[in-house]
Parts: sequence; C-alpha cells; structure tokens
Amino acid sequence: MFHVLDHAELVYSGELSQATQFIIEHYGYQLDEAIRSGIKIIYTDPLHSLNEARKTVFGGHATDC
Repeated sequence: MFHVLDHAELVYSGELSQATQFIIEHYGYQLDEAIRSGIKIIYTDPLHSLNEARKTVFGGHATDC
C-alpha cells in the first residue's frame, strides 16, 4: 500500500500509479515538484504499520493515525 502524505498528514492511500495520479490531479505537480513542496509517497507492507513508516520519513515526529 502506498500513502500520500502532505506534510505528515495522510491524504490518500492506494497503489503507486493511483497515488502518483492523485498528486498530479489534486496538486497540479509533477512528482519532483511535489517532493520539493513537502508531499511524500511512502510504502507500507502488511508487516509494518503506517506509523512506523511515517516515523522513518519524518524523523520520529509523526503522530499516530
């Protein structure tokens, strides 16, 4: 599962192609522009939680979902 985070706030979850399409349609950014603006796409597998992935990406400052 891929998750789109806008400055640590979950805004979308789905497959990678759907997540990238969501960014393009809702933000009007290409992926490189989105990353520079603070939007992240992270992956979680069934063995790890979204919270663990967010802590890795944001340095332990992510809040629980």
